Amino acid sequence: MCLCKAILRWVFLLPSFSVLGQQAFISQYEDLDKAQFYVEELEREYGQNSLALAEPLSELAGLYTQHGRYEDAHRSIDRATLIIRRVEGLYTREQIPYLQQKIENFAASFDWVNAREQMEHIYWFYLQKSQIAAPDLTEDLLHLSDMHIRGANEDSVVYQSYHLRRAMTLNWAALAVAEKMFTANDQRLVTIIYKLLKQYHLQLVAVRNGGSLGYQLREIYPGSNLVRSRSDTRKYFYYMGRRLLNQLAAIYSDPDSLNFEAQAMVSLYVADWQVIFGRHAEALQTYQGSFDELTKISGEQASSLFESPRLIPVQDFHDSIEGAIEADKIAGFVSERGINGNSQPMVFLESGAGFPNIGQSSEFSMADDILLSRALFTFELPEVVDNVSRRSRMRKMPFGKPVNAKILELEGGSLDQREIFENRIQDLSFRPKLLMGVPQATEITLEYKMFSKLKN
Repeated sequence: MCLCKAILRWVFLLPSFSVLGQQAFISQYEDLDKAQFYVEELEREYGQNSLALAEPLSELAGLYTQHGRYEDAHRSIDRATLIIRRVEGLYTREQIPYLQQKIENFAASFDWVNAREQMEHIYWFYLQKSQIAAPDLTEDLLHLSDMHIRGANEDSVVYQSYHLRRAMTLNWAALAVAEKMFTANDQRLVTIIYKLLKQYHLQLVAVRNGGSLGYQLREIYPGSNLVRSRSDTRKYFYYMGRRLLNQLAAIYSDPDSLNFEAQAMVSLYVADWQVIFGRHAEALQTYQGSFDELTKISGEQASSLFESPRLIPVQDFHDSIEGAIEADKIAGFVSERGINGNSQPMVFLESGAGFPNIGQSSEFSMADDILLSRALFTFELPEVVDNVSRRSRMRKMPFGKPVNAKILELEGGSLDQREIFENRIQDLSFRPKLLMGVPQATEITLEYKMFSKLKN
């Protein structure tokens, strides 16, 4: 049994897209007719089975996909794959980028029946035909994991649990492979670890929303009918997240890569995780500690980082204050100017009908979005009075949750839509504005947009 197979089996018990081709061909032949003519010229010069055709055929397929000609794209990818297999061998890893492109093409056309079949094939390939030291195996596993996350949002609701479980399995496998290739404290593991953390949050939301998906995710293993309670599942997700965050802390505590700023940033993400799970007393202490440490490093930058609330969990992990601030500016989630006086403007783009209260991520934003509805809210994030005798107030009014929410604008205006939005806004969590490490009262005006890419 190959080591990769053993790792994947072990991961299953635990409870980036293809970089095909170069842009030169596409940019030079953006006109589809010219690109087809170029491939035909290569066929005449080298023959129809020449290795020289593989990459141009793949890039031609990319152009077909862009133009909505998915069947033509499928045929071009198949031709490129057959050429690679004929030259390099039936199980060569050289074919993997083409198999990945084939999955992406099926997904782009919303043909998830064939996409799932191809995803099972490439999963088998990784399980049976890949060695632990195979080039780019970690990236390949993460690519398939991301495609399953996409499938959970775009495929039929019947397959949501399958996609989420497989995505988690693949992400754990990618982490295990990376640990074998490097070490458990290598900084190249950070992105993989944070992806896993966000997947636990995604499953938390699904379980909290209940229904068939929530039930299936609470099963000990698929189809077992051995089901954890919601509270036990919630505890499990929380502690798995803490395990991952502890691993991040260990990475930046390693003597070979000691980084006090990164350690303080990890504490900030720990506090966010505590808020998400309603552990506000613990989060208060963790925010204070992170704030104090980051202020020692740069008081001015720390003040800038904490001057505005953030929706949590944030999209990416940043190991420096500067990196986090720059990411906020690039994302444009928070405006520098308030509206309606001191109100802080924010925008929340809900990822899809299958996952209420999940913001759009790179995995979720691959296909055209369908805007279902939007609402404009105003609400407050409460302060925490720095007085131990009044700490009970904080427990009654969690500082990371909206209070006094009002709908200012609502498309459609139906009572059902109003009720949906009022419920959704209460499930959002925020990193509060901090002053001297203490959460401050903040008024927020939030535009909430519901999107859907989910098949019924």
